[in-house]
This record gives sequence, structure tokens and C-alpha cells, in this order.
Amino acid sequence: MRCSGLLTLVLVLNVAHCLEVQGPGGTPILEITRNITAVLGEDVYLRCEYVGESEILTALWKRQINSKVKSKPLAGFKDDAPFSRHPDISEPESVTNLTVKMNVSSVNVEGEYICEFESEEAFYSDSALITVVAQPEIQTQVNAEITNSTHYQSVSCSAVGGRPLPKISWLVDGRPPTDHLFTTDINETVHTNGTTTLSSVLHFPTHLQDEDSIMCVVQHPTLPSPTFTTVRVETYARPNVTTKAEMVQRGGSDFWVVSCISSGGRPDTRISLALNGEEELQRENDTDSDTQTSSVLLPVSLYEGHNITCLFDHPKFTHTVSRVITLPSLHISGIKLLHSELPNNGDDFQNMESLELQEGQRDTTIHLQVSGNVPRYNITCKKDDGPLSEDVEVIGGNLTFQGAVGFQHAGLYECFLSYRHLQAALKFNVTVQPRVLQPVPPVIRLDMQTKDGHRVIECSAADAVPAANMSWLLPEGVSEVSWFNFTSHNGSHSVRGVLLLPACSPRELSAECVINHPAFEEPQNRSVTLPLCAHPNITINISTEWEGGDEYTEVECSVESVFTAANITWHVGDTDNSIPSGSETETRSDGSVSSRSSVHFLSSLYSGHSLTCMVEHPSLEAAETRTIHIPLHKAPQLSVSVVRQKDSPLWLAVCDCRGEGVGANLAWVLPENAKEQTSLHSESEGRVLKARLTYQFPLTLHEGQNLTCVYRLKHGATEQKTIHIPKYHISSLRVLNHTTPLQDRHGGEPVVHRLSLDANHHNQRILLKVKGNVPEYNLECKRSDGAFVQMDGAAMVFPSEPTELDEGLYTCRASFYHHSTTVKIQVEVSCQDRLFALMTIICMSTALAILLILMVTLWVCCKRASSPNYKKRESLAALTTLVQEPSSPVSKNPPETGKDSKEYAHLISYSIVIDVKSNV
Repeated sequence: MRCSGLLTLVLVLNVAHCLEVQGPGGTPILEITRNITAVLGEDVYLRCEYVGESEILTALWKRQINSKVKSKPLAGFKDDAPFSRHPDISEPESVTNLTVKMNVSSVNVEGEYICEFESEEAFYSDSALITVVAQPEIQTQVNAEITNSTHYQSVSCSAVGGRPLPKISWLVDGRPPTDHLFTTDINETVHTNGTTTLSSVLHFPTHLQDEDSIMCVVQHPTLPSPTFTTVRVETYARPNVTTKAEMVQRGGSDFWVVSCISSGGRPDTRISLALNGEEELQRENDTDSDTQTSSVLLPVSLYEGHNITCLFDHPKFTHTVSRVITLPSLHISGIKLLHSELPNNGDDFQNMESLELQEGQRDTTIHLQVSGNVPRYNITCKKDDGPLSEDVEVIGGNLTFQGAVGFQHAGLYECFLSYRHLQAALKFNVTVQPRVLQPVPPVIRLDMQTKDGHRVIECSAADAVPAANMSWLLPEGVSEVSWFNFTSHNGSHSVRGVLLLPACSPRELSAECVINHPAFEEPQNRSVTLPLCAHPNITINISTEWEGGDEYTEVECSVESVFTAANITWHVGDTDNSIPSGSETETRSDGSVSSRSSVHFLSSLYSGHSLTCMVEHPSLEAAETRTIHIPLHKAPQLSVSVVRQKDSPLWLAVCDCRGEGVGANLAWVLPENAKEQTSLHSESEGRVLKARLTYQFPLTLHEGQNLTCVYRLKHGATEQKTIHIPKYHISSLRVLNHTTPLQDRHGGEPVVHRLSLDANHHNQRILLKVKGNVPEYNLECKRSDGAFVQMDGAAMVFPSEPTELDEGLYTCRASFYHHSTTVKIQVEVSCQDRLFALMTIICMSTALAILLILMVTLWVCCKRASSPNYKKRESLAALTTLVQEPSSPVSKNPPETGKDSKEYAHLISYSIVIDVKSNV
């Protein structure tokens, strides 16, 4: 009975242990991209991923050679290491993610690829099909040829290196080409790399094609839409043809130049001339831009009145085009006389038998107008059957009188005109009327201009008979300089008066010229007003510069004035004390004057004072001033800060100095144990200079200390700023979830926090909290095998349902530079169903143990009632050794006396220890 009870207890405990270690199973899944289209020359990804729960031992990519044979492994994972045995295939990412990158170097990579995963329990595989395409390159070319005197063009459009075979079509003016005009040839070339080149050639006669562009349309699966390529072709244009004839003189002889002209045609027009005679003539051909000219020189004496034919031949003409030009016959109808100063000297020509001239008349010309179409002619004239006077001559077909007309020019004139065999003559009588003297009023002009800083006013009364009298009227108080000039010519008289006035005046002035003459009933007045002189434009500018550590100021006063330069002086404050200055003056072509004066001084000399520029000019009734304030010199501004650098364990102390004239005299005051790692950078913004001094240091070196930045001025004074480096600490890392502390067997302090996760929930978190004054920290957790745990902020995350693999000891560490602390967490996974079964087994085991104790107790009581004490001890000896508590060897020996044996019987106690092992 005892053996059967113990055997039952051991059996129950073994069954519970078996139930505890058994885990749930799952069905593996493969995720794969089955159909892949790859472009030749580019990269493609073969994607295959195992998403099951089994542990994968090997993962391979193979190629299906035929229906029964597979290739050797191309890439995969074996012995926990990735490999690739193909130069165009990369190594996979992991043993469960077999995704690889393949370079499509040729069309031979097209086919079926097998993805295989092997675990201890099963073997999984799936396939992916790769289709290789190649985008064609479009090339066009235009060729021309002449067949049977007809010009043809061929347009070639090629889709090079395409897969699959592309499609090529043509569009002419947006429509497919017509069959009666265009012919198409198709040529297909297969390349060794598996691609194909398709060429289409379109032929057509040039003279029948009016469109200058033809469009090639290529369609291919690799193109998102049909590709339209425009090809420019040559077209013919119908020319405009004309003729022209003009007369020229070559070597003393006259020739007709007959020109046949073709313009705007394409290609060139063939031009020829048809003449009545067969003699060899001089021909000239000229091509200018889009105009062709073919000319011939014909002697005027031989071809007068002849017809000349120009012949034009062009592809756009259905037949040869001719143009006829008739050369005119030359003739002289007569000579007409036209005097230039007669009232009817317009287009109404009339023959004159008598011509009347005025004595003293000058620049007289008698025009001889020839009626006819001769290109040129010779004219000779005589007077009273004798030669012409010395001051009369024929110039350009006109009779011209040099000087004044006198009575000696009166008489009978006869002029003869001739050209080759053609002649004409004209006779006319010239009479001279005596001159009558009458008062001639002067021509009055008044001009004003500026010269050498003065207004020059000029008044003239010209060509008067007799001479005019002139005088000036001026405002009171105006002093003037004036003079008069008198001249005479051919009985007429002129007077000129000049008046000089100041060029610039602060008030408006008027001057009046008075002219007296017998032809005037009253004196004539001409007046001019001198406007106000423009006030000068005054500007003042200030600039500073640093030399040798000292600041210098330069102030410039500029004055833009007219006529004369301004006078510029400088004064400090309200005093009359002037300071030396440099000045320059520039006079421009428009009469304006630019005056500049500048002073240069040490800024500290007049710091905080006012500087005045005083300007004097004739246009100003009183001097004008411009004042500028010299600012006070400011000390440089210091600012310090501490920056924690990214991707570096060193901190950065920054000292910025901003001011005028800031130099390199900037330094950090560091403790004795500091090693300087400083750098200085300077830049300027106008007059302001900025300097930045940085110092790199580890936090442990200056934690809790002060850093001071000092700027030393030129004269020994200093400016400084101090910044404090905080003292950081991390006191502890706490677990916010409910945990059970495990005690240290020596010190009694909790060193491990135990908590349980539910095996039936997703996204379970273990919340952590860092106590301390650090601004931020780095928190990471890892298992006892060294694997890091997924973190979300300050929480450990178990995204999927926990399994027995997630059980174990986890160590979390929070750190901020050299400050750190850790916490250990014992994670257990509990299952409700397994816990219920375990509790049921424990309860049953406990009940059986209690029942066994009761049975043993009843059996002992029965034996004591029916047997003597000694035998009772003998019978219970074996059981006593089994159930008694551990004791010393002496206590195990029975006492020798009866008295002791009775006392010993009362001290016997029984213990049954049940050891139930569990993970809870």
C-alpha cells in the first residue's frame, strides 16, 4: 500500500511536468512575389519571406532548369551564414527573409526561381517567375538620293535593342502616309543578347511632299505611352520669277543689263536667256540669300527695241516658265527752261523765250529740263554767238551764275544737247532789271549761353539797310559788361551786342535788348529772364575703419551745385574752431559742379561730439550747414553657453564676442587639470566684428564647476562671462509594473524583480522610470543571452504573444554620459489553462497525501492497541526511519531503559514532505 501510494504520487508529478514544457504549434507561411517583370541592365528584387514560428535551418534560392531538374543553390543561408554563388545576386538579409537583389545583365536570367526553407519539422518551397524586357533606343536618320533626275528622301526610324519586338508607324501632317506617294520598308535584326532592333524606312519624292516634318511613332510595353519623334525633312518651295533691265556705262560705252531674277525658291532655279543673235555676250550670275540673279550685258546701240526672254526651270513648275522684256528705243523730245526763283517752279515746266533777272541777285541757276529717255547727254551753251562769261558755266545740265547778277549778263543764250546721233537746241533771251534801294528791316535774334561761370546774352540785328541801333535795359543794382560789333556785306549791315551777367544769382534777373530802325514804326524789344539759380544739394556721410587696434572716423560732405563750386568748411560742436580737411572739385559737361570735402580723425578724439559741414555758394543768401553726431565707442558684448554635441562624447563651451574692432584677444579661464581644446572663428558684418571661441571637454572633467570666458581690451581692461556646468546624477531605475522582489542570500537587498507575462495577450509592456536630474538618458534592455529587446520610450515591448523563449533574466541600463544604473528583471510567462491544470494536480496530490497520512495514523493506532510496547517499536522502526524529521545519529539510537522508552514513544512525530516543482 505504501509503495502504490508513492508510485502514484511520482506518476502524477511527472505528468504535470510534461504538461508544463509542451508548447503550442503553428502553421508556417511563405510570402513571395510570384510574377516579376525585370528591365535589362537594371536591378530587380526576388522577395521570399518565411513568417512561421518554426526555427529555419537552411534557406536557398534555386533556378528551375526544366520540369524535373533544378540548379545548384544560387544564394541563401546555411550554417547561420549568408552566401551568394552568382555574381549578379546579392546575399539575403536573414535566414527567414530570403529577399535578394539581382542585376539583370542579360535576358538569360528569365525563368522560374524556387525559394526553399527547411526546418526540423518540415520543408517549404514556392516559386517566382521573372520576365525580362528591354526598352528600345529610338534613332532617326534622313538620307537623300537622285533617281532618274528626281530627288527622293528616305527617313529611317529604328527602335534599337527592344524586347519584346516594338511597333513602328508613321504620321505625316497628323495622318498615316498615303500609299501612292510614300513607300515603307521594314527590317528586323536579332542581337546575340536576346534583344531585337526594328527599322522602318519611309521613301518619298521631295517635290511632292509639302510638309517639312514627319513623325515616327514607337510603341513598346516598356514605354508608358507611344513615343513620338519628329524628323525634319527637306521641302521644295515655288519661286517668284521676274525680269529687270537697267542701263550702265562700262569702258566709256553704254550697255543694257538684263537680269532674270528668281526669289524664294527651294532648291535653286535653273535660269537661261533666249536672245535673237548668236554672238557671245558677257554673262553674270549672282546668288544672295534666297534670291538668284542671272544677268547679261547688251550693247545699247545693237539691242535698242529688242525682246529678251528669260527661261526658268524648277521642280515645282509643271513646265518651263518664260518672262519677256522689251528694251526701249531711245529718243529726245526737246529742252525746257525752268528758272528756280519763278513762282511756277514746281512741276509745271514751260518754254521761255525771255528770262528776266534782278540786278545784284545772287546764287542764280537756270535749269534746263530735257524731255526723253536717253541715259545721259552733253550740253554746251554760248551767249550772243560767243563764249559765256567767266562767272557763268554749265554744271550738271544747269546754267549757273557765280556771284551777283549784273547788266553784263543780259543777252541771247543758245544751248545745244546731244547723245550719239540724237540732238536738240534751245534759245532764250536774258534781261537784267536795275535794283531799287528800300529800307530793309533787320533779322533780330536773341541767344543765351553759359561760359566760364557767366551768362552770355547775345542780341543781333542782321542784314538791315541801313544799320540798326541797339541798347540794353537792366534791373537796378545789376552791374554788367557789354560790347557791340558792326559788319557790312553787299550793302547790308549787321550789328551784334554781347552782355555778360553772373551765372548764378539768388534772385530772378531780366535783361532787355532794344533795336531802333527806320523800317520799324516803334523800337523792337527782345527780353530774356535768368531763372533762379538752383540751390546746391548737400549730403554728408560717415564711415569708420580700424587701424592698428584704433578706430578712425572719416566724414565726407558732398555738394552738387551749378555753374560755380561751393566753399566747404568744418566746425566741431557750437564753436567756431575749424578742423583741417581735404577737398576736390569736378566740373561736368552739363555745367554742374561736384565739390567734396572730407575730414579723417581718431574716433576717440571727437567721440560723442557733433561735427558741422558749412557750405557757401552764390545761390545761397546765407550759408547752409549739415551736422552729424559722432557716436560713443561701445564695449564688446560677451555671451557664453554650453552645448551637448551630437555623435560625440564631448561637450562644447561657446563664447561669442560681438563689437567693433574685436580681435583674437579672447580666452577661456580653465582649471589646472584641463587640457585646452579650443578653436577661434571670426567674421565681420559691416563695421561689426564677431568672434567665437569654443572649448571641447568631457563632462567628467568640469561637472559642477564654473567656466569663465575673458576678453582683454587694448588698455588692460577685461570683460568676462561665467557659466556653470551642472552636477548630474541618476539615483535609480524603477520598474513600474507589479513585481515580486527576489532577495539577495547575503545582504537581503532586492537584486532581481520578478514579474509574469500573460501568454494570451499581444503588445505587453514593462514600464520603467529613471530617477535623477539628467535632462535625458539612453535606455536599453537585453536578455541574458545578449539579445537586445524592442523598446518604446521607457518601456520594454513584447509585440507578439509571449512564449517560453521570452522567459529569462533581463538587464536594463539607463545612462547619461558617465552616469548609469541598472535593474534586473526575471520574466516568466503564465498560461491560464496550464495554471488551472497545475492547481488541479496540486490539489489532488495534497488530498492524496492527507488521505495517506490518515491511513498511516489509523494503522499505527490499531497496532498499539493490539501489541506490547516493545513489539510496537520494532514494527514501527522501519516506518519511523522513513517519516521522522532529520536528527543527529545519537537521537536515532533507542534508549536502553523502559522509562526512557516510554518517554521516547511520546516524542515520536511523523513528517511527510511533498515536493512539487513549478515555474509559478
